[in-house]
Amino acid sequence: MRPLGMNALSVGPAPCALLRVAGRSGSAAARTTFKLDSFLGIRYLSSSSAYTRSITFSYPKPWPKPRIRAMRSPFSQFYGSRTIFSSSKIIRNYEDLPQDYRDQAGLPFSSQDLSDEDVTKVFGSGFTAAAGNRLLRILHGRRVAGTLEDPAFAIHTAQYPEPLMTRGLAYLRQTVSVNEVLNAGLRAEDELNQMDRELQERAAAQEEAESKEEIAEADPVYGRSSFDQIRARNIARQKARDKAAEEERLAKEAEEGKGVSGPLAKREDGTRAVTNPKVAEYYEKAQSELEAPPEMRAWERLLPSATVVALVLGFLGAVAMVYEEPMPRYRLFQDISTAHATVGTLIALNALVFLGWRVPPLWSFFNKYMIFVVATVKPVTLFTAMFSHTKFSHMLVNMIPLWFIGTALHQELGRADFLSLYLGCGALGFLGSLVTYTLRGWLTVTSLGASGATLGLCSAYFWEHRNDGFKIFGLPKDGVHGIVFLAMMTALQMAAFGRTVKLKVDIASHLSGMVAGILGIEVINRTTAAAAARTSNWRTGLDEEKEVIEIWGERGGAPQAVGEGRGDGERKRVER
Repeated sequence: MRPLGMNALSVGPAPCALLRVAGRSGSAAARTTFKLDSFLGIRYLSSSSAYTRSITFSYPKPWPKPRIRAMRSPFSQFYGSRTIFSSSKIIRNYEDLPQDYRDQAGLPFSSQDLSDEDVTKVFGSGFTAAAGNRLLRILHGRRVAGTLEDPAFAIHTAQYPEPLMTRGLAYLRQTVSVNEVLNAGLRAEDELNQMDRELQERAAAQEEAESKEEIAEADPVYGRSSFDQIRARNIARQKARDKAAEEERLAKEAEEGKGVSGPLAKREDGTRAVTNPKVAEYYEKAQSELEAPPEMRAWERLLPSATVVALVLGFLGAVAMVYEEPMPRYRLFQDISTAHATVGTLIALNALVFLGWRVPPLWSFFNKYMIFVVATVKPVTLFTAMFSHTKFSHMLVNMIPLWFIGTALHQELGRADFLSLYLGCGALGFLGSLVTYTLRGWLTVTSLGASGATLGLCSAYFWEHRNDGFKIFGLPKDGVHGIVFLAMMTALQMAAFGRTVKLKVDIASHLSGMVAGILGIEVINRTTAAAAARTSNWRTGLDEEKEVIEIWGERGGAPQAVGEGRGDGERKRVER
């Protein structure tokens, strides 16, 4: 929003309230007379305080003294402008606002307060007469002072519900006529005049300070020393450099305004501004047309993604139960182990998507399917966002542990179980983020990266070897147990859990991925152990069911019992 020019909106030394009074219709002039204090003073309301103040200026009168002056009753306690036949104490005009007006006290809206029955008719049952009359006085005062929409005074009526304030305001508008628009305009003019005066005072003070600095110092009695001359030359050079830098900056801004091609400028958010017209076109096409997140309940946002994740993980588990490692002669790269081939393929996919973010025509597709967005979540992005990185440092931090820990875990689990665990940790990590941010109302959060999947694999590996010792360059002598590394990882994530916005790191995805990794490795181990037990029992049962049958060989006749065969026969043992 462009700042308003205060000088353009100010009216000069003449009081604005008096100008409005002079321009009213003839009917208003019949009941209103000029006041001497209207010529000599102007009222303003400070936006930094909930009270009104007045200040008097000794400006000459812009109009001659009126011939007819209405007499003011000495018994009146308000300085309102009214005719000599009026006895009402109700103030309706902004210029009649008393000097001791306070928002929390309000103004009288009637000659007498409402009774309990009247308050019940206006606000309903359960509202006392004292509270109702106080609320009506405050609302009437705001109508006259032009502060109905000013949030600075909302603290004085914070204890009243909004429906009661609406009823009270409707009652006042029906019974006491007040030009609320005019009063609000007069108040705004007074505030603008006050701001204009403050700006002029600051400008005058700044000019005075600069003029004092420019006053030449008197020459010393014995002349200037060499150090003074050197200091003066350095100051002059610095001023010249500053002036040249300012001129260069203005020239660059002028070139950018004319559309001259040049290096990309930095924006306020730290990213580079797009100056190429074609790239800017792709950038605009990649933006969403939604102005606000779609309105939906929490379960409507969570259930589709949770269902898809459950179905996909079930399918991966079923495939892992029947999958068999290919024989070396059927593999594409026979000299590379299956662990390095699988992990290398995952890293290559991440690198390919990273390069794709550098291609502007792909921005629209990547913004839809390669970023996890809480507001408009797509279930497929819970699996695709784990392959997406926009910064090289982010990708490097995730790929290094994936290569070292991932290959070691792959050799223990096999390809099917490893891929199921990797995809499951990444998807469940984003699902945990979706649940967390949806329940907290952070619908504008977006996330991407393989952090949840990688941390899940690391947690699974260290949990599997929680009692084994790990040495780094042969140290320490007995090694560090895997549970210690797992505890360090958990403590690091928990320390940053409350600073998600400041660090701009998806801590919820990290913790969810780690939990998914530990649970996943336990499920895989127990499933493998159960399958091995079934296989062992099956083989043992086969051995117990075997029996030996005595038969004659090719030269023999019909089978007979042992000891009853003929001499030319040959006995054989057959197991079945």
